[in-house]
Amino acid sequence: MIAMLCLKNVVSATFIAFFVSLGLGVSSGLHADEEGFRIMTDVDNRYRGDSWSMDVYLLLTDENGRERERTLRMLGKMYGDDERTLTYVRAPSRLRGTGILTYDWAEPGRNNESWLYLPDLGRVTRLTTANRADYFLGTDFTYGDLEGLEVEDFYYEVDSELSNDNEVVVVATPKSREIVDKYGYTKIQYWVDTEKDVYTKAQYWLENEGWIKYYSQFDFEQIDGVWLSGREQMVMTRNNRRVHSTILTRGEVAINPDIPDNTFTTNGLERAAE
Repeated sequence: MIAMLCLKNVVSATFIAFFVSLGLGVSSGLHADEEGFRIMTDVDNRYRGDSWSMDVYLLLTDENGRERERTLRMLGKMYGDDERTLTYVRAPSRLRGTGILTYDWAEPGRNNESWLYLPDLGRVTRLTTANRADYFLGTDFTYGDLEGLEVEDFYYEVDSELSNDNEVVVVATPKSREIVDKYGYTKIQYWVDTEKDVYTKAQYWLENEGWIKYYSQFDFEQIDGVWLSGREQMVMTRNNRRVHSTILTRGEVAINPDIPDNTFTTNGLERAAE
């Protein structure tokens, strides 16, 4: 739910050669066809309701086993094919009201937009491309993960060797060095349940050598026609050693609640702190 991602494939020998030079070459089990684009487009366009609200509980654990907790409220609403989401902190009190507002535009080539509100500063800041690789509130999710990765920013492949009857594996590679800088990832691999149109696992290769993030979600339930996971996990590793992890547990959820449009404005972002 937090990481709503879609990928687009336009195969280019130039960019394949570029990623081979980075050690991200395409294996013999990868197909350069339209299947991966169709699958990930279905994931991105799956029904989530016309609007929704959800409570989310976070557990952050560092490499020494120290734990911190966060409680978030997530709100979303569709405007035609465009999507607006507001995520803000409810607890602990010292972070209450910290939030992020995102406009996910469906128009090809139009960059998504996000704004951050920090109560201590008392002002809304528009996130730039340089901010998207930064991490939200000490979690293992970047602002780019929360905002959603742009479909046009990636090429894709389907890995037939890793795919099976239950899941299809889609591999995404950024189109340019600028896209790597934008999100901080040199490659992403998704395991997609094509019946539910959700990805059950993902693996993110970071720019820094040896750093990999592992994402997974479990305990799916269909609520008012929407598939939702009960738990999500992101684990940050360095050289195969866990450095940090974030576990998200779903709380109360409502599909198609009445949410005023002014909720999804910068003023609404500030009001969430009240």
